Amino acid sequence: MKFKSSVIYFLMSFSMGYCITLPPELQEYVDDLHKICVGKTGISESDHSAYDIQKNPHDPKLMCYMKCLMLEAKWMGADGTIQYDFIIDTAHPQIKDLLVAAISKCRVIDAGADLCEKASNFNMCMYKADPVNWFLI
Repeated sequence: MKFKSSVIYFLMSFSMGYCITLPPELQEYVDDLHKICVGKTGISESDHSAYDIQKNPHDPKLMCYMKCLMLEAKWMGADGTIQYDFIIDTAHPQIKDLLVAAISKCRVIDAGADLCEKASNFNMCMYKADPVNWFLI
């Protein structure tokens, strides 16, 4: 589970600038997480593909998808607490330095009106902390 969490976080937040081929079981986990959150939130694949964090960072269609990703991956508790230590502790060594640097800039974020907005605020902060390496799974 530790490696799965770091891979999911890696895919949500950082791209190392090269393509990583995931082992089949991890690719299946990533695909399942995406399917779960698409199903729970009702977004379409075209909504997901069209998301542009620069032009519409708090797209209502994607905010709850981000919340779902964070809850399913255990990056956020049901009460909205972001699990920073868990995220860092389970980070893959290849991304740990990037992750720690970005997380250090995102320890305090606006809670927003609900958990969907909080997840969106966290993702926007992570984007601002490292716009080159951020992308949404």
